Amino acid sequence: MGLIRGKKSLKCIFIRYILYFGLATILLITVYLFLFTIMIENHIILPANYSEQKLEENNSAILKVDKVNKNLIPEGCNYGVYNKGGNMLYGNFTVKQSEEAWTAIKNNQNNIFGDRFYKAFYRKKDICIVQYSIKTQFNSPLLRKYLLNAGSFGVVLFVLLFVGEVVLLSVVFARYISKEMKILIEVSDNIKRKDLNFEPKHSSIREIEEVIDSLNDMKNALKESLENQWDIEKSRKNQISALAHDIKTPLTIIKGNAELIKESSTEAYNIKCNDYILKSADEIQKYLRLLIDMTKSEDMLILKPAEIETKVFFKKIVDKEKALTTEKNLELINNVENIPDFFYADEELLYRAIMNVISNAIEYSPKYGKLIFKICGCEKVLEFVIEDSGNGFSKEDLKSAAEQFYRGDKSRNSKNHYGMGLFITNSFIKLHGGFMELSNSEEIGGARVVLKIPLDISNK
Repeated sequence: MGLIRGKKSLKCIFIRYILYFGLATILLITVYLFLFTIMIENHIILPANYSEQKLEENNSAILKVDKVNKNLIPEGCNYGVYNKGGNMLYGNFTVKQSEEAWTAIKNNQNNIFGDRFYKAFYRKKDICIVQYSIKTQFNSPLLRKYLLNAGSFGVVLFVLLFVGEVVLLSVVFARYISKEMKILIEVSDNIKRKDLNFEPKHSSIREIEEVIDSLNDMKNALKESLENQWDIEKSRKNQISALAHDIKTPLTIIKGNAELIKESSTEAYNIKCNDYILKSADEIQKYLRLLIDMTKSEDMLILKPAEIETKVFFKKIVDKEKALTTEKNLELINNVENIPDFFYADEELLYRAIMNVISNAIEYSPKYGKLIFKICGCEKVLEFVIEDSGNGFSKEDLKSAAEQFYRGDKSRNSKNHYGMGLFITNSFIKLHGGFMELSNSEEIGGARVVLKIPLDISNK
């Protein structure tokens, strides 16, 4: 932020441009007037009243000379000598010009149409009328012939120089802004190409620097997001690889026991082999179910809510719970509190969500420990509470246990735990519009998981 404060704002840059433009214009006018004055002093350009001054200087000569000649008439002027009756005797007027000149003098007008002036010299026998203009002229006849008069030429030249000044300053300003914008474009192009390891250049313009800072923050956030995604994908591949490897074990057992059944004639031995086959098949089924869940996301699942009878659903979970806890001889504490007769949910997804938590609770409970499962009705929310008597959640577990592939205490090395149970459960509960709470049980000292869903999601 301190670096940004030291940058120039676009407002200041525009003001500076306007000041430069104003100063350049003043300088242009000054130089133009100076050069114009020098050219007049050196008779390169004749002043606007040059013809008038020359006529004044030649006044006596024009009145006294026997015949007016063009040497007495300033260059650029036309003249005509008339008799007293208004007939032109000689001169370089055209017929039309001679008529206009005589009419102007006769009517005491020394100006016609604003750019033609007339001066009459009343001589003894005739009248000399001279037509002249009051405007700057080039002294050179060649320049007068091929260029505009000096005044008009000067205006055109000034306009061209002024336009040149505007274009030059605009180009300089545009190049400066373009140079700064290229820094911004370079940053955005790098992000577009997903080249996120670059260090952005800095701009001297505050507003552009702010955009660069925002893009840099976006780059860092995108980089972190992509790295997390890559880590998840890497972890997913590792877990799928581990699952595929673990599936080999029960398959080997099935194959081996099937061959033993084929070769053996002892019924008791066959029954034992058959038990191994069934257990291994259940294990494969469990691995495949986990593999399917790992390939799904909330967006891929479709919620199919239906009316569920609460007590029947409770009994279904309790029966499964009893079957799973036989080996560890856990003390089961099952209870219902203030439950409604019916609620709405996707029974299959909710059942799998609860059984994921119960399976984890059984896995981490010691033999002869305790396991609590209860359903509570609270206002418009239905709660499913599972508590075990294991070691409970660590601080890190409470923070990250619901994340995909989080495995908690790696020293446990449980092949049945792939860091997916609580993640899948949380996904299913969120799909119902509910949420999951993790804590440690005050009653039996282990982990405590509470799943909350709305009682009626039929309109979800």
